[in-house]
Amino acid sequence: MYSVVIKNASIIDGTGSQPRHGDIAIEGEQIVRIADSIDTAGQTVIDAQGLVVCPGFIDVQNHSDSYWQLFDNPSLDSLRAQGFTTIVVGHCGASLAPLLSRESLSAMQKWHSLEGANVNWSSFSEFIETLQMSELGCNVASLVGYSTLRRGLVGGNANALQTQESKTLLAFLEQSLAQGAFGLSNGLGYGHELSVTPIELKDFVEAVAKTKGLFSVHLRNEDENIIESLDEVLELAKDTGVKLKISHLKLSGGQDKHVLEHVIDRLETARHQGVDVWFDVYPYDTVWQNITRYLPSWIRIGGRNHILSELKDPTKRKKVIEHLHNTNSTLPELLVVSTANKLNVIGKRLSHIAKDFEITSEEALLLLIEHGGTEIMVFDQTLDSKTVESLVMHPFSLVATDGAGFPNPQGVTSGVVNDRLVHPRCFGTAPKFLADVRDTNAISLSEAIRKLTSTAAQVVGITDRGELAVGKKADIVIFNPSTIVDTATLTSPYRFPRGIEHVLINGQLTVKSGITLKTLSGQVLRKRQT
Repeated sequence: MYSVVIKNASIIDGTGSQPRHGDIAIEGEQIVRIADSIDTAGQTVIDAQGLVVCPGFIDVQNHSDSYWQLFDNPSLDSLRAQGFTTIVVGHCGASLAPLLSRESLSAMQKWHSLEGANVNWSSFSEFIETLQMSELGCNVASLVGYSTLRRGLVGGNANALQTQESKTLLAFLEQSLAQGAFGLSNGLGYGHELSVTPIELKDFVEAVAKTKGLFSVHLRNEDENIIESLDEVLELAKDTGVKLKISHLKLSGGQDKHVLEHVIDRLETARHQGVDVWFDVYPYDTVWQNITRYLPSWIRIGGRNHILSELKDPTKRKKVIEHLHNTNSTLPELLVVSTANKLNVIGKRLSHIAKDFEITSEEALLLLIEHGGTEIMVFDQTLDSKTVESLVMHPFSLVATDGAGFPNPQGVTSGVVNDRLVHPRCFGTAPKFLADVRDTNAISLSEAIRKLTSTAAQVVGITDRGELAVGKKADIVIFNPSTIVDTATLTSPYRFPRGIEHVLINGQLTVKSGITLKTLSGQVLRKRQT
């Protein structure tokens, strides 16, 4: 008798192959048999008639660590409910390990206030051991954040690293890679990495390349200078031979289709030159980011304390307001969705806040920065939907939430929960993507599944998941291709999707008939050394 038998399935194995009809047998954590028909009984039998059975989805750009949901909500309900069985955290330069000092965690505060956070680890290995003591809803893999490393040693100092400082940080990175980290991330668009140069990064990226790890990068600029920002990291990848993933690739600021053509041309040219480059995309036209991202780069270098200090200078404050006025036509429409200091502004647009205080939208933004604390998140509906669709369907793209796992509170009728709105991508990314594929026929369903599974596993360096094959871990999603759809919205994001019928993680049923169970079978993954 098998642990689980899935019967009458339309099997899409994650490799891009066409669907086949058959049964799947699971014993313990592994897939042990795939056949046209399996007559042996199972302790649990799932009839998948009319449903697609595929590998569990892998979220290659997840911030459940940044939003502290690995500890506040380790069941990660909104992720497993949409079919994500594995998440990769530690992105945009910020990770939860290694922690060289108290200053290391400061890189996280732009997403979530860390007031009262209980941290009892320092090395990457100790972080993994701490996570392993939790019951996790999904498998978790982590990168090392460069800002976490750097700030742990030099704090807010934006100057170039001294030789000994670089050697010290490199040793901690190499130790973390040996302890199971899957690679390195950079947040070149954030204050404490704006001044970081490719020259400073090269030794670190080479160390990642030696372990065949992943280099995940938030570009320095996603607006008018996106081409230069892309060239910067493509050249670094070409010089070092590292596997490169561009985080949440998008064209902000309303660039025209010719900019998209240049971006795609750069990526395809790099591929022809031997660069192993990928990018991830979320299938939404609304950005979710910290409000300080709208400030000019010269004031963001050095982080929040530097910003607050500079804003006290009337001349510099006026200069910032002029920059905001001239470069952000959508500023009044920004929707405030969370603040660290729990200001009574959640769900309000910047123009409404400005009206309440009888000031301009530019002044309202600065007021929020001065009084909202480290975490001030906004929604900005600034992306072109056709550009998003072009990127998400591109052969080099992966589909990721760039979000976190949140609970689905019972009986919620309003959008705000725990004094915050979250992006609907936290609840609906994979179902929305699959529904878009069904409705547009832009790519085949098999290719869509491959993006979410085997290709994602290959890019990250996960070897035992991402395919339905004998010997692979039994991370499996069973969904209805006709009814799958996201239901979360910007104003009511805490809504589970429809059409995800069952999810198994490491052979255990964790979503049944669309309901998240209390069974939490996620594991902490370590990169296998090559």
